[in-house]
Amino acid sequence: MAFALLPSLRSSPVFNAAAWGLASSSFLLRPFPFSLPKLQYLWDLFPPFLLAVPKKKVSHSRKAMRSANKGAKERTNIVHCPGCGAAKLAHHLCPHCYSEITRGFKKEAHDRSRSGSIVELD
Repeated sequence: MAFALLPSLRSSPVFNAAAWGLASSSFLLRPFPFSLPKLQYLWDLFPPFLLAVPKKKVSHSRKAMRSANKGAKERTNIVHCPGCGAAKLAHHLCPHCYSEITRGFKKEAHDRSRSGSIVELD
C-alpha cells in the first residue's frame, strides 16, 4: 500500500524511453558496438620492466652466496717509489711525491701574489 503512494520510476521522464527519443526497446537490447579488450591486449599495455620483479624475497644465505666473490682482492702491482721509497701502485704517480710538488707550486704562487710581482712563463 505504501508503494502505491510513491511515484513510479518507470513513469518518470528520466527513465521514459519515449522522452529520450527511443521508440522501441529493441534498441536497448542490442549488444554494444564495441568489445572489451582481451587479456592479451591488457598485458601489452604494461611495460616489460613492470613484470620483471622477484616472486619472493631473497634469503640471507642466498644473498651471502651471491656476494661471496665480491671481497677485497690481493694487489700484486705494488712497487716502491724511486724518488721517496714509499709504496705506490705501478704505473701511477706516488701520492707522497705528488703532494710535495703541488704544495711547492701553491706556496710559490701564494708568495708571488703577496709580493705583487707577475712572472711570465716561457
